[in-house]
Amino acid sequence: MAAYMTLFLATDARACEHFMARWSRRLAGPFLDFAGVKVGDRVLDVCCGTGVITAALAERGCAVVGLDASESYLEGARRDRSHPNIVYEPGDARRMSYADASFDACVSALAMDVIPEVDQVVREMRRVTRCGGTVASGVFDFWGGFSPADLVCDTASVLDEGMRSVRDRRKARPIVWANGRAALWRETGLVDVVEAPIVISFDYASFEDYWSSFT
Repeated sequence: MAAYMTLFLATDARACEHFMARWSRRLAGPFLDFAGVKVGDRVLDVCCGTGVITAALAERGCAVVGLDASESYLEGARRDRSHPNIVYEPGDARRMSYADASFDACVSALAMDVIPEVDQVVREMRRVTRCGGTVASGVFDFWGGFSPADLVCDTASVLDEGMRSVRDRRKARPIVWANGRAALWRETGLVDVVEAPIVISFDYASFEDYWSSFT
């Protein structure tokens, strides 16, 4: 898995906006409806990136901490998505500095699939969430649900052995399978676990818009 992870560099907030945040904006509403966050909840957004989900939580009346390991992403979030209810903080999702039961809810969207030690992150999300609180995550369905990426990866895999290895490693992770995260949550000791599909559309203004989001 390490060979795949070295390809991911979280250093450019503008690139993150072009590649990922456009989909986070569409996902935010239905994802947070599913998570059931409430006005007044104290919520941790794990791997918040440029702050799309964080800002959506704040607009719902939550007090939010946006946590990310990339200072570049956090700078973009502070610049573009500041809010009185938000504090953006640098940190390692695998080893959080927050005390036990610090939050009413802990969420993460479109991020956990790029973390090799996802089981550590899940345990930490559970630890910092109070008893009776909510832990929720969303990742892409890499078995046909993310067709723009599948087109690139499947075509490249025919031409390049390295890309075939990247694709196969990514699809081999249970976290991107149907019911894969639900099983991981249960192994971590969470109860009342529910997994449900959320469908959003992928629209591009042109081929250049599509291709540049991957390059």
